[in-house]
Amino acid sequence: MERKMSPCLGRLFLILLAWILAFALILGAAGCAVTPELHQTPMLDKILWPPPPMEARISWVKAIVTPADAGIRKGFWRRVSDAVFGETQVRIVRPYGIHVDPKKRILVADTGGRVVHFIDPATGRYELVRGIAESGFVSPIGVTEDAGEMVYVTDSSAGKVYRFRPDNLKVMPFISGLQRPTGIVYSPRNDLIYVSDTVAGQVVAFTTEGKESFRFGTAGENAGQFNRPTDLTVDGLGRIFVTDALNGRVQTFSGNGAHLKSFGEQGDASGNFAKPKGIAIDSEGHMHICDALFDAIQIFDEDGQFLLSYGSRGGGNGELWMPSGIFIRDDMIYVADTYNNRIQIFQYFPEVTGR
Repeated sequence: MERKMSPCLGRLFLILLAWILAFALILGAAGCAVTPELHQTPMLDKILWPPPPMEARISWVKAIVTPADAGIRKGFWRRVSDAVFGETQVRIVRPYGIHVDPKKRILVADTGGRVVHFIDPATGRYELVRGIAESGFVSPIGVTEDAGEMVYVTDSSAGKVYRFRPDNLKVMPFISGLQRPTGIVYSPRNDLIYVSDTVAGQVVAFTTEGKESFRFGTAGENAGQFNRPTDLTVDGLGRIFVTDALNGRVQTFSGNGAHLKSFGEQGDASGNFAKPKGIAIDSEGHMHICDALFDAIQIFDEDGQFLLSYGSRGGGNGELWMPSGIFIRDDMIYVADTYNNRIQIFQYFPEVTGR
C-alpha cells in the first residue's frame, strides 16, 4: 500500500525547503558581487618604511588570515551548507615556514594547525594538507618546492621530511632520521635540497631522490659552526645563507658547504640580532631577516651592513608578533606573522638607477 506524507510533515518539509532555497538565493546573489581587487593607492595613504618625506623602500600590502583574504570564494553548495549547518571557518593558526612558487601559489607550514595551507588565488583553490593519513603532520615547520613542482615539508618533532605534488596533495615520506629539521630550501643551481637540522647544528644536502649528498657544520661558535641554525635560503649564485640563531649571526656558504663569510652579533640595537629566524633575498641581493624578539624584519646588504628595519610590535597592519618565516617572490615579501596568526604581505621597491 502506498504511504502518504501527513499534511503536517508535508508543510514542515516545504517550509524547510523554502528556507534553504532562500538562503541559497541570498548567498548566491552575494557571490555574484565582484570582490574588490587591491588597487594602487597614493603613497601618502600607504604604510611605508622609511616614512615620508624619505623615499619609500617597503610598503605594507595586505594580510591573509582566511581564504577570503586571499581572494578565495566559497562555492555555491559550500555556502548553502554553511547556511544550514553552520559555518566552519578555515584560518591560519600558527604559521612558520612559507613558500611562494612561480605560479604565485602560497604554501604555509602551520605548526598550530598541524597542516600546510595550499593557496592558489589564480584558480580559487584552497586546500589543507594534513600529512600521511594514519599519522598526519606533528609539527610542520619549513616548506619549499623543486623545479618539478614537488613540495617538501619539514616536520621538526617527527624528525622527518615529507613531500607531495600540488595536483593530488598526496603526502609521501621523503627523509627520516634527522634530529630536528626546520628550515628547508631547494637550489636550482645544483638540484639539491638543503635542510637545517637545528639540534644537530648542521645543514644537510639531499638529492631530489632522497639520497644524502653531504652535510656541513658542527655545534660551536667558530666560523662554519652553528648554535641552533633555524632557517636558510639560496641566492641566484647558489650560495646558502643560514640564520645561526643562538650565535646571533648569519653565515654564508658555497653550494658545496664551504664557509664564505659571517656577519652579525647578539644585541638589542638595530643591526644586531636577538633571535634571527626566517631569511630571504630580494632582487637587489639584500637579506631580509625576521627577528622574533625584535618583532621586526631587518634588511642588510651583501656585506652585512644594516640598511633598514620594517615592522613593529603589535597586531595592526604592518605590525608583527614573533615573525618566523619569510619568502620573497618578484619583490613581494610574504611574512609568517606567527603569533598574530596570519601572513602579511609587503612590497619592496628597488632603487631607481640613473638619478
